[in-house]
Amino acid sequence: MKRILVLMVLALVSTTALAQDNYRDIVYLKNGSVVRGIIIEQYPNVSIKIETADQSIFVFRMEEIEKLGKELHRQKDRRLGPATGLGSGHIRTVDIGYQKRIGDYGMDRWKLNIVNSYAFNPIVSLGIGTGLRYYKESEAALIPLFANARINFLDAPSTPFIAFDIGYSFDATYRLEGVGMLLSPTIGARFGTSQGTTFTIGVGYEMQKMDFFYLYDNGGYYDLVTTSENSGAVSISIGLFF
Repeated sequence: MKRILVLMVLALVSTTALAQDNYRDIVYLKNGSVVRGIIIEQYPNVSIKIETADQSIFVFRMEEIEKLGKELHRQKDRRLGPATGLGSGHIRTVDIGYQKRIGDYGMDRWKLNIVNSYAFNPIVSLGIGTGLRYYKESEAALIPLFANARINFLDAPSTPFIAFDIGYSFDATYRLEGVGMLLSPTIGARFGTSQGTTFTIGVGYEMQKMDFFYLYDNGGYYDLVTTSENSGAVSISIGLFF
């Protein structure tokens, strides 16, 4: 029982200290000036000493002071930046996932995207990316090159978003020959942690234009026929911001 009481007292003290850290003192002077900071020393009816945010220290006599007050002060997290959604600058993301085929020409594949983009503000970012698609059935690997656009719904570390990729893929298993256009819209959510790590979860659709070959029976003779089709797949992925 004593241990529980001690833990409760410690929790209360910690909570109180944290709450105090969220407030700062205000000194209103009779000459009209206002000084904000933390009162670090006080002599009742004599003087106070206050330290401001830039670490300057001022001492005021009580006859110079009109009144004292407090206000809520939100400390800025130095880890915040474009990767957390609260700023502008360069962002690097890595997404991995699996794509399940849909449609007559769809094929299952593994997905890897690496994107280097620039956040113009907490909402909009544009970038370029590359990656890998590994097709299980044909044992083929494609390397896409694409442009990426992302729009966040909220100016916050955690927010839903929409993204769109458009580009072109190359055959990594055969001389890097061109394969076809790539289109991939995604809707998802980004989550920021208190440790500064940001990750995403997304669901989307990917369309890869590619050639398909089949044999056509032409009255006992077989002709090799080529047709260009869209290979579609539903994509589920997770990502990490740097």
